[in-house]
Amino acid sequence: MSTVLDPPEDLLAGLRKSNFRPSRSRGQHFLNDSSIARRIVEAAGVTRHTPVLEIGPGTGALTRHLVNRARGVTAVEIDAELARALQTAYGGYDHLTIMNRDVLDLDLSELMNAYGDPGFVLVANLPYGITGPVLERLIDHRDKIRRAVLMVQHEVGGRLAAHPGTKAYGAVTAIMAYHYGVESLFRVGGDRFVPRPAVDSVVLRLTPHERPPVSVRDAGLLIVVIKAAFQHRRKMLHHAMNRLAPGSAGYLSDHTGINLKRRGETLDLNEFAALSNALCEYRDNREDET
Repeated sequence: MSTVLDPPEDLLAGLRKSNFRPSRSRGQHFLNDSSIARRIVEAAGVTRHTPVLEIGPGTGALTRHLVNRARGVTAVEIDAELARALQTAYGGYDHLTIMNRDVLDLDLSELMNAYGDPGFVLVANLPYGITGPVLERLIDHRDKIRRAVLMVQHEVGGRLAAHPGTKAYGAVTAIMAYHYGVESLFRVGGDRFVPRPAVDSVVLRLTPHERPPVSVRDAGLLIVVIKAAFQHRRKMLHHAMNRLAPGSAGYLSDHTGINLKRRGETLDLNEFAALSNALCEYRDNREDET
């Protein structure tokens, strides 16, 4: 790690002098509160032993706190002008790499292996438009991630941290709960950003499970069952299960004790696991009969 330097202040004022305008299509809203930035970095547990992947550093609100704490920082910024400004401002940090790339086009495994470390910490202020794809990559690369601290739109955070039986609870809630422990840490008002967004944000901490929280025979089938249960939220579960395996509803109900007249949003992860395992057994029995 390089010598600790005095990080530059937020770059937005200088960028504005060059007629830079935040991109609405890219959802650019830059955090403008150093105390919030510090809280996010502290929540990520970054130390001098920690390699960090930062998605969307923007004007460096988080970067300026990360560079003097982390073992190394790889910051991926899609906007070429912002990437140039960051490179100019942070050129003295030899353990910081600025990449002018779309993170969705990167091979994250290759990127994370660059440090030869068993796990990255991911830190990001995520634009709404890429939240879903980034969450998918968190699942795909969970073996490489120690934890992720994400700032997302408040509504999205509510869905990820929701409980069964609530309106916000959905397929993404249950799927993420299978792979990660999800903590909702604190809310961030729109007045903490420039330009000000129409909605508030929330900071989440996602920690991959050391082992799955439920026992399933086929993890892929569990995901299929969860998605099917929420495909038509107003329909009862027996419709979804019969679509997956015609005639299975009675068997599944008998072998799990779950009333399939319930709707998907009322089931917790243990109940989805029970349905998935019973569906495996049902299919096995059908194959034996044929």
